[in-house]
Amino acid sequence: MTISEIDSLYARIFRFLYQMRIKEAIMDLGYLIQQNGFGPAYDELVQQETTYRYLLRYRLEGVEDKERDKVLLKLIRTLCELADSAYRQWLTVNSSQWYYSRLRAYRSAKNTQEVLEELRELDAELALTSLKKDEDQRKAEMLQLNSRREQLSGTLFQRLLLSDIWSDREVKLLQEAYAHLLYSHEKALLVSALLLSLQFLFDEKKFLFLLDLCEHEEVEVNRRALTAVMLLFDMYDRRMQWYPAISSRLAALLEDEARQSALLSIFIQLARTKDVDTISRRMQEEFLPEMSRLGSSIQQKLTESQEFGEELNPDWKELFEDASLSEKMQEFSEMQIEGVDVYMSTFSNLKFYPFFKEIHNWFLPFYSEHSQVAELFKHDSLQGVNVTKLVTSSDFLCSSDKYSFCFNLAQVPETYRSQMAANLGSESEAYQEMQKMEQSSNQRLKTESVSNRYIQDLYRFYKLFSHKKDFKDVFAGSLDFYAVSGISPYLEQEEIMLKVALVYFKTKHYRQALKLFDRLLENKAGDADLHRKKAYCHQQLQEYAVALQAYLKADLLQHDNLWTLKRISACYRQLKNNEEALVYYRRAEKLDPENYVLSMNIGHCLMDLQRYNEALQSYYKAEFISGESPRTWRPLVWCAIMCKKYDQAGKYVQKLLAHKPVMVDFLNAGHLEWLQGSALKAIQMYKKGIRLTHTAQSEFFDLFEKDLPVLLEQGINQADIPVVRDGLLYQLEE
Repeated sequence: MTISEIDSLYARIFRFLYQMRIKEAIMDLGYLIQQNGFGPAYDELVQQETTYRYLLRYRLEGVEDKERDKVLLKLIRTLCELADSAYRQWLTVNSSQWYYSRLRAYRSAKNTQEVLEELRELDAELALTSLKKDEDQRKAEMLQLNSRREQLSGTLFQRLLLSDIWSDREVKLLQEAYAHLLYSHEKALLVSALLLSLQFLFDEKKFLFLLDLCEHEEVEVNRRALTAVMLLFDMYDRRMQWYPAISSRLAALLEDEARQSALLSIFIQLARTKDVDTISRRMQEEFLPEMSRLGSSIQQKLTESQEFGEELNPDWKELFEDASLSEKMQEFSEMQIEGVDVYMSTFSNLKFYPFFKEIHNWFLPFYSEHSQVAELFKHDSLQGVNVTKLVTSSDFLCSSDKYSFCFNLAQVPETYRSQMAANLGSESEAYQEMQKMEQSSNQRLKTESVSNRYIQDLYRFYKLFSHKKDFKDVFAGSLDFYAVSGISPYLEQEEIMLKVALVYFKTKHYRQALKLFDRLLENKAGDADLHRKKAYCHQQLQEYAVALQAYLKADLLQHDNLWTLKRISACYRQLKNNEEALVYYRRAEKLDPENYVLSMNIGHCLMDLQRYNEALQSYYKAEFISGESPRTWRPLVWCAIMCKKYDQAGKYVQKLLAHKPVMVDFLNAGHLEWLQGSALKAIQMYKKGIRLTHTAQSEFFDLFEKDLPVLLEQGINQADIPVVRDGLLYQLEE
């Protein structure tokens, strides 16, 4: 069998089990087990099938059996575990994926207990070394011993990642290690080993251990564990029905209000990851070019300045008051505070260091004592610099990016490092500002940032790790926890639903937002704002008829809301009902008579209704309000042509031709010449437009053909059309 065939067979077994088609599941499972040869697993399957036959027989004969449900539950769980084991065994032999390649390699490696014993011995060595009096010798040996410990913690990470179903002994070993042996960053690190391990092999004991870690006293551990639990519940939603101990344990955990609040926070943070690609693209296309432009402008101003006095150069003032830059910087700052991942694009190209070739380092919490970081900052050029303090204290950078920052800093030339040392010393403004922010920072936000940074670490691993294709991307699904039976009961409060709905709404995930707005409206049918938001979602999804009905409900509940009236009009326009659109635009115009956009839209409706004289008056009003905006000139030209007011049309055509004309402007100018009796001048104008705007002949003639019915209505002779066309073609050949 191929890997795709074995994947399909394994998935089909579980599909049959979820549908309670147990006989078919047993048949497919027997075939899966046979791929590894007959053995104890097949004997166990035969025994389970015998049990199932008896269950069926007693049920069909009407025999009362109080233990039937328990026996059936145990049988299904056994079938699941047999399927897991057979699937894992086959892939271990046949798959070249990272996980199974490592599984083959680690078969003869140290087991978990041996690694933990080595860590204990190393702790004793570290304790003795710390007592040595020779400072240089002590530091060198401590660095070496810490490096060994890092290697061992990496080995332990892989042992847990690759571990089979846990025994009670293994659970006890890890409980003792978390209580007495592991450092804080190691405890947090191993949460990810459990997450990845459970992705490849479901294990109730690992799951329960992970749930226990949700109560760990250290925030870095419990927030990571709760995040992992949510992702795994999403992955194993349907399977959880057969593991009531896991669901009961989660329910007990979430009796605590603080933990419920943490669950909501993590949910919102996970929902934001759907926008990371969009944010990264905006950073590359909008924010970074704008900052680059600012840098170039500053350099130019500095070059032009002969003296730099105390007063701000007027050119500089204008530069820093640039509205577009100010808005972008404000938006960037707000996104940072909200926890949006704004640095993915910046650091995605800095994951090529050897550090990131080791899988565990993608999840390692940043700590400045790490041997590779400590080695960097022991150099003379960076001694006394508060870079580590600045980086470590940042709530905006995830651990992975902090390590990238440090390794990238190591590549900075020595002279620049010295300058950095001066700028980031303990007396620097940057350092002092950082201390102020640290002291004033909201403790709740700092706690929430722990899970947010961890989610960013996870995101980078699943998107950037060199073997990412060998891991099931937890961010590739919907991450809709309202559809996860084990999680959704804890997200049912109206306040929570509204918060989540607004996150989806703001991040343009309209389908998911709609589900929540509909549920909220079941109990709050009189909330006009909810109807508006629901309508807007449908409108953005181009479901204009449904959007219109929701907007109309909002209008009934809150009459004469300008925004609602404009949206109702827009929906009617999309549905080609210009008469009704005009009614609502007129209502909106009474509320905001000086809005030139409304006047323009009224003109558009009237033009579509072929009420050209009225449309012309509306366009004139728009022009007056806007102060002769070029946006009003183009519809004015066409409307004047339709009203046969060629002088007026000519006046606005000339304005357009003098102000960044496009092909349509030359086309209309040619039409005017033709309508006024000069076909030759019309040809010259068409030719000029094609040449100056670099329009393809085929594109021009498409536009030309669309306008012909109107030109014929205006009095152009049908017989003149081929003459003008051929005349233009000859002109273009010259």
